[in-house]
Amino acid sequence: MKITELALPSKGEISTYHIAGDWHSEAMSLPCLKIMLGLAQSLPKKKRRLIINGDFLDAPFLMPRNSEYKKHIKRADGIEDYFLPKAEEELAWGNRILDRLQKVYSEIIYVEGNHDWRYRDFINVAPPAYAHNFDYRLQLSLDKRGINYVNYNDWLDIGEEWTITHGMYHGASCLKRHYEAARSRNVIFSHVHTDARMAFTGRGDTVHSYSLPAFCNLNPHYIKNRENNWDMGFSTLQVRADGKCHYNSFVIRDNKLVLPGGKIISGY
Repeated sequence: MKITELALPSKGEISTYHIAGDWHSEAMSLPCLKIMLGLAQSLPKKKRRLIINGDFLDAPFLMPRNSEYKKHIKRADGIEDYFLPKAEEELAWGNRILDRLQKVYSEIIYVEGNHDWRYRDFINVAPPAYAHNFDYRLQLSLDKRGINYVNYNDWLDIGEEWTITHGMYHGASCLKRHYEAARSRNVIFSHVHTDARMAFTGRGDTVHSYSLPAFCNLNPHYIKNRENNWDMGFSTLQVRADGKCHYNSFVIRDNKLVLPGGKIISGY
């Protein structure tokens, strides 16, 4: 487990971060993106910061239990006929979106999710000559772009009381389990696509576990129109110089966001 520490703002300053997880490439919600970018553009450019909280990429074709994966991994031509074209298509999408994001945000941090990690895992079975094609950090030019990243299941700490990770647990107890894994810090995670929070007591203070809404549409093809308890949206985190943070979640309904003052922002 590795811990990355987020730089705190100077005394008297506030750093504002948008946090969006579970983009899932082509399943990303365009209204979510439009609304979030609109909010960002209301801030001075140097204060626009974004944390991509995992599963920016989807990579279903790199999942070993996928029937097409099983079929093509055994074939000598499987890499060039199936895996490579799929990866190139998805990574091209990723570069287009990152280009768009970097026109708006002055800083982006990429927290790796379990879907992104499929690329790094696939390198272990891909022929060495093709390994670089599945190095998503290389193909997305994260280093060249100046985008810092955090590995899957590692932590992004803010001050002494807050931390962010993509998410490692799901189910009814996920809020409690992430709080326990974060060792009594306020924790923000994605992974389960649901806007939720739970309060705990920690060292004489109230500590929260926050689950982020998803940045993708709520009926991707793989769930086959089943009912779910997902929410669509993103959150903001205002970080003070002393490391104290203020969290707000924005849930988008019918492709619209209503701000506390009553202003309606449409994602159309």
